[in-house]
Amino acid sequence: MPVSAAIEASEESLLIGFIGLGAMGGPMARRLATLGLPLLAYDINRRAVQSVVACGARAAASPKAVASAASIVFTCLPSLAALREVALGDDGLQAGRAIKIYVDLSTTGPQFAREVSAALKRAGITMVDSPITTGGVQNAAKEGKLTIMSSGPRAAFRNAEPILKQLGSNVVYIGAKPGQAQTMKLLNNLLSTAGMAASCEAFVLGVKAGLDPEIMLEIINSGEASSSATRNRFPHSVLPRCFNFGARMAITIKDITLCVKEAEELGVPMWVAQAARQLWAYAISQGASENDSTTLITYLESWAGVEVRGRAAGKRIRTRAIKRTTANNDFVLLCEDRMKSGLARRLREQGWLVAVDSPARKQAAKRSGSRKASASAATDHHCTLVCVPSGNELRDFVVSWRRAHEGKRNQPIVNLCSIPSTEAVALDAALANRRTTVYLDAPLTGTPRDAGQGTLTVIVAGPKPAFEQAQAVLHAIGSQVFYVGERPGAAQVMHQINGSLSSTLFALACEAFVAGAKAGLPPETMTRVMSNGSGRNAASARIIPEQVVTRQFKHGKRIVDACRELTLTSEDARRQGVTMWIADKARQLYALAAQLGRPQDDITRLITHYEKWANVEVTAAARPELPG
Repeated sequence: MPVSAAIEASEESLLIGFIGLGAMGGPMARRLATLGLPLLAYDINRRAVQSVVACGARAAASPKAVASAASIVFTCLPSLAALREVALGDDGLQAGRAIKIYVDLSTTGPQFAREVSAALKRAGITMVDSPITTGGVQNAAKEGKLTIMSSGPRAAFRNAEPILKQLGSNVVYIGAKPGQAQTMKLLNNLLSTAGMAASCEAFVLGVKAGLDPEIMLEIINSGEASSSATRNRFPHSVLPRCFNFGARMAITIKDITLCVKEAEELGVPMWVAQAARQLWAYAISQGASENDSTTLITYLESWAGVEVRGRAAGKRIRTRAIKRTTANNDFVLLCEDRMKSGLARRLREQGWLVAVDSPARKQAAKRSGSRKASASAATDHHCTLVCVPSGNELRDFVVSWRRAHEGKRNQPIVNLCSIPSTEAVALDAALANRRTTVYLDAPLTGTPRDAGQGTLTVIVAGPKPAFEQAQAVLHAIGSQVFYVGERPGAAQVMHQINGSLSSTLFALACEAFVAGAKAGLPPETMTRVMSNGSGRNAASARIIPEQVVTRQFKHGKRIVDACRELTLTSEDARRQGVTMWIADKARQLYALAAQLGRPQDDITRLITHYEKWANVEVTAAARPELPG
């Protein structure tokens, strides 16, 4: 059946109007025309109109002319002023004779959508606000892979739905109230634009600290710090220095400003989002309105005196996780007490003989574990887990421990703890003085549960031969092992940047989901949109649905862990001369959460503080307001 046959209306309604043929509207209109739908197009740019006419559309002289011939009209325009003139001007849609349904694909904010909907209703026109998101994919509009959110009367949406499904692979009906889809779009864009800004900060700091941005990208995209920015914008536009992703900065600042304003009017504090908005506003103040949004990083680079550039511009970045080898040895693993049990269990399951705390206990572990391991594994794989104190006294502890075990000084020491990068440098220097001691920095990303399951990420720095020697034990611990270089402290910097970025993205998701709940949006609807849109990250797609909506709060990372990572990142940034507006705001937020609750609280309980501030709960139950 032809696409047009699915449109349930009279013969004249088969003529579809489309106004606004810019960066997004043009590809959408050309797609509809190419599919054979009868299309009447208008734009003030005649060349844009001709590009659609070449695909089979007809040209119109004005918005009124479009609305006088087509009963359903779509718009995709860049500004509220342009939309107001097209919809409500003397030569606009309200003056048309045929139009019955108006579908706006633009991002306007809910208040504007409500105003235009009410004005057009008086003219007998039903409005369906249907903002779009690309999901971070460059050709989504051209290929019909957009995510589209719609709100308005259901009957009008049903009429528009067959056409919308030719434009988007994920069309979600949000609700009957005008403006609800706009709220959803703004919250999705908040995670996208603020995630981009936070990622720019992270990469600038990493490069200034000597990290390879391509390796950084692989590590970040391997876990909870991943976002549409790092999955799409950085590999395709930032690292190759193309800056051609396709979204103008003027649109970006409009969207994030509308979102912050809407959330604050709903009574939701936007601590982190406001800092991100200020960063975009700074770029705009420097004349960047017409620049591609990915050029934001260039303003941060100029402050820091670095350039974030990939080594293979334009080429696909291949994984840099190191494959497992069969090298064996006897290792000393320094670990935090909370990770000890999970690590010991995992290593024993992998055939390692594990002594905990001191070599004196090794024989007991050997007797209890030898029957579970194969004979070859039991004789070749040995390690000692040494639980170390928290804080900056680790160096003195390790040196004293090493001195007390001189008979085992050929054992490589692998530090699995998160410590300040400066302390890692000092520890490496202290152990280097003992000649035969080989030291590797290998902080772990993950929770005690991940330790027991072997799903940790391990970031390693140190001598390359020592790393190659230790790969067997590192792969027994983690599902992903990344080597960032020989420079002492590099692994700690990368670990802290990665953790800080994931905590910042979670804070932004808290702001978005609480604002959505306050606006009456169910969290499952928000997840469906964001999971297919540019707002997708671990927090929006998995952590909030699984841990917050269910009220379990058992992610495993703690508020104190986020505070520590953000504090260490902030200290590294100051030493490197890098400004971290967004990360610093997140640091202050988590410090406040630690004071209002408990430092040992699960990180997902951060959202409960937002809920109290906004008097709302993010739950599956339709309960927009808490009882007074």
